[in-house]
Amino acid sequence: MKIISWNVNSIRAREPLVEELIHKENPDILCLQELKTEDKNIIDNFFKSHGYENISATQKAYNGVAIGYKNQNTIRTIDLDDLNTLQARNNCILIEDQKTVILNCYFPNGNPIGTDKFELKKNWMEVMLKHLKKLKREYNVIITGDFNVIPHDLDAHDIKKYKIDALASKEARKFFFSYKNLDLIDPFEFQDKISTYTFFDYKTYKFGKNEGIRIDFFLISPYLFKKIKDTRVLKEYRDMERPSDHCPILLELDI
Repeated sequence: MKIISWNVNSIRAREPLVEELIHKENPDILCLQELKTEDKNIIDNFFKSHGYENISATQKAYNGVAIGYKNQNTIRTIDLDDLNTLQARNNCILIEDQKTVILNCYFPNGNPIGTDKFELKKNWMEVMLKHLKKLKREYNVIITGDFNVIPHDLDAHDIKKYKIDALASKEARKFFFSYKNLDLIDPFEFQDKISTYTFFDYKTYKFGKNEGIRIDFFLISPYLFKKIKDTRVLKEYRDMERPSDHCPILLELDI
């Protein structure tokens, strides 16, 4: 099973790149974040044209997430509606024959610290923790997406720029590590940090200088970690015409 996760920063702007990704990688499951459209028909038509079923949560101009899937005969949707009360930020599916749940997430950014946006980030991450605790009792877990968290100083080219940023705040990091403490594993954690940056700001050509941060993740159960065939940050999509500021990340499992 090949799973790709990508913050596309507008599906309409990035549709040609997502099509190229599908043609080249042929993922079984494609998790997209920051769709920036409330028109579900756009999402449905896109996925159907490439042979996928999908579920989506959409919102005008901001946020929005979708999971496209194919070659899966036992998919069931799990509604975690309290994560989408204010904003469209989560999908969750259960692959019943694999006893595996996949949560596709666009975590709140939270900036600036000390505002309602930061409180939303903390509250949302706490609700997610409660769901993960429950789901993990019954299923293998894959949670993926744009976490908007820099867990370690080495996950940034220059962490000094983020010392007063919500992404590197002690509160955001605490929640991230609380997810890992549920016995979830970050498969990219063991790779060279510079090679695993997933976000490059558009300003001053950060990608060309490899001045990025790592904020897009897979966290997976130990059983699934043992089944890994491949993990990659697909940086070539950040170097294409009209790219997203995020790179797709790939996880392939022998299941």
